[in-house]
Amino acid sequence: MGRGKIEIKMIENSTNRQVTFSKRRGGLKKKAQELSVLCDAEVALIIFSSTGKLHEWSSSSMKKILERYQKSEHGLGLMDYQHQQLLCEMRRITKENESLQERLRHMNGQEVNSMKLPELFKLEEQLEKATNQVRRRKDHVLENEKIKARNKMRRMEEEHIILQGMLDQHQGHIEEDNVNFLLCQPLKKMPTAFPATLLRLQPNQPNLQDIGY
Repeated sequence: MGRGKIEIKMIENSTNRQVTFSKRRGGLKKKAQELSVLCDAEVALIIFSSTGKLHEWSSSSMKKILERYQKSEHGLGLMDYQHQQLLCEMRRITKENESLQERLRHMNGQEVNSMKLPELFKLEEQLEKATNQVRRRKDHVLENEKIKARNKMRRMEEEHIILQGMLDQHQGHIEEDNVNFLLCQPLKKMPTAFPATLLRLQPNQPNLQDIGY
């Protein structure tokens, strides 16, 4: 009994799709090799998987086969198509750039005389939105700068307190050392005998009251 006809559509299951891709790719490569040998043909096979991985095979140099194709009538048509695509892309980019330049001039208040009322309202709304965004960003930056300044001031105050404490402690040590130094100095001995001048006796004088004065 023969195999049933397989419906040609994308395989939903990713695992089954990958298995089928590997088998069919191998079969296609085998057919290309047979075609090249049996018919003495130059064959180039280029395949991109669904994940973007490149698979290629050629009966000779891939570069030479592609160069030969580009020189052919179909190759020239492909080059013309690519050239046209590039030109269209360049025109699109140029037009978009001009539109952006015009919008930038309008945002700077230039060339607004030719604008219609709806365009002016739209521009005003955009400017207000941009101004609010700039103002919010400015306020945020200013607040961060204030926080940094307060933190810096607090660190400086803490460092000042620490340095002042170290200075007071050092000054206290200096004063304590001075006191200890003075206490350790030997005391000078007092003289044991009084000078003769202090011990000189005054002459005995009569009492003036006793003699009637």
